[in-house]
Amino acid sequence: MKKWLLLTISAMLLLVLSGCGKSVEEQINIGVASAQTVFEESPREPNKKIGQIDLYLPSGYSIKETDDVNNYVLSQGKNKYILFVNVNEEEDSKLHYELLKNSMSDKIVKEQPVELDGAFGFTMVLNHGDEQFELIASSGGVKVSTISNDRKMDDKLVEMMMIARSVEVER
Repeated sequence: MKKWLLLTISAMLLLVLSGCGKSVEEQINIGVASAQTVFEESPREPNKKIGQIDLYLPSGYSIKETDDVNNYVLSQGKNKYILFVNVNEEEDSKLHYELLKNSMSDKIVKEQPVELDGAFGFTMVLNHGDEQFELIASSGGVKVSTISNDRKMDDKLVEMMMIARSVEVER
């Protein structure tokens, strides 16, 4: 009798917890707010070097150089990211933000610009159609972007901002 009761309670608990996943809107709001917090913290110490940049990559990420010295492909499992580094832009550059804001304003789901001690960054989520979103995290002349479905967007935005904030360019 106790086994059946325990099994029933476990099954009910599993059903309740499986229905508690975060909605797309919650993921976006949490991800953007958390990315802002990451921006405001001290940048992570670089643990990778490629070309003329040093950067921090979270566990499970790899980086591949491309023919374009400003673009790199990051991979984490099945997820692919584009890391764009404009070595001519300073830490306070708003170029990426202004370009996206002007050209994609009708697709912006959420955005959060942030300035701290002369540095400028932003997080932006764009509607990419068919339940897909373009996630962007940027710091100065560095931009990390990916196309995502509605899963783990909050975690991705945080990791993307960690990467963007950590980039150091050898001049």
